[in-house]
Amino acid sequence: MLTGRPSVARAALALFLGAGVGAIAACGASGGTPDEDLPGLVHAAKEQAPAIDVDRAAKDPEVLALAVAMPEHRVTDAIGPHTLIASSRVEVTDGGAVVDSLTDNVELADGGAEFHGTDNNSADYGREVIATGNQLYLRPRYARWHVRAPEDGEVAKLRDDFGATLAAHFDLLAPAIAVVDRGSADAGGRPARRIALEKAPIAHARAQSLAQRKWREGAEIVAVSGEILLDEKTGAPLHAHVEGQLVFARDGHRYTMKVTVDHDVKAIGEKPQVAPPPADETVATPERLKEVDERDLLLDGMAPPAKHKQPGTGTAAGTGTGSATGAKP
Repeated sequence: MLTGRPSVARAALALFLGAGVGAIAACGASGGTPDEDLPGLVHAAKEQAPAIDVDRAAKDPEVLALAVAMPEHRVTDAIGPHTLIASSRVEVTDGGAVVDSLTDNVELADGGAEFHGTDNNSADYGREVIATGNQLYLRPRYARWHVRAPEDGEVAKLRDDFGATLAAHFDLLAPAIAVVDRGSADAGGRPARRIALEKAPIAHARAQSLAQRKWREGAEIVAVSGEILLDEKTGAPLHAHVEGQLVFARDGHRYTMKVTVDHDVKAIGEKPQVAPPPADETVATPERLKEVDERDLLLDGMAPPAKHKQPGTGTAAGTGTGSATGAKP
């Protein structure tokens, strides 16, 4: 679609989109510091799931980053079953002309061990996953369903991938985010804290260990706005609207990237009714293939994960799991 110089913008967009959302959901914008290494910021909630100190999150963007990066399975542990609706748009412009863009839409009916998630984007890629009856049903967009038993921890991992849209965009803008406490609010019938986002006067530098994210080190974040509502009791993100704009250079040419994300948790406490797909649309998959996972383990730290090189199919190369997000931010 793009030729010549705009292809550089597409490359930068691809690097952002292929950055690996699962890792962001696990580590957040704080640089991957484990909860146990942040005394005073994370404490045990009554639901037996770690909870964020909401008072500190309303004053410290690094603590807010921990809340935003709360994995989806922990959100469910904290607030119960719910439905998550998330959408995002990434747009790259060159001198005012749009040279590339991607819109992504996620819907997850999360009942814990049983869930139904869909993820589709404007590049005509997507995936759908159903977990019910101790079985996983997975399919890329426009394909047939594949069914097999889940592996240990796989159900939680898949839910975390569906729930990582907000964390991915917040992580991109985090070096220039400042927060303002806007007081109490209501989100889905639960007491919440409204936290406004602004651009910090001075952006802090953050080194990127992954080669495909090195371009972020030279990017200038020029605008940040929006708000996030955290559950007052657990710190789980219940609502968010975040916008940001950054400028980056390639081959001596400057491009502008605008990102927008919306995140809404609805039907809190309502366990979704999850049903398997029709049997005549399902193909049995006896087991998950291991080749890609073994390759990633051997090349850890030396090469990007292969499972993020199959954009939009919803399937990691050779795995058939639907666990890679492909082109999804």
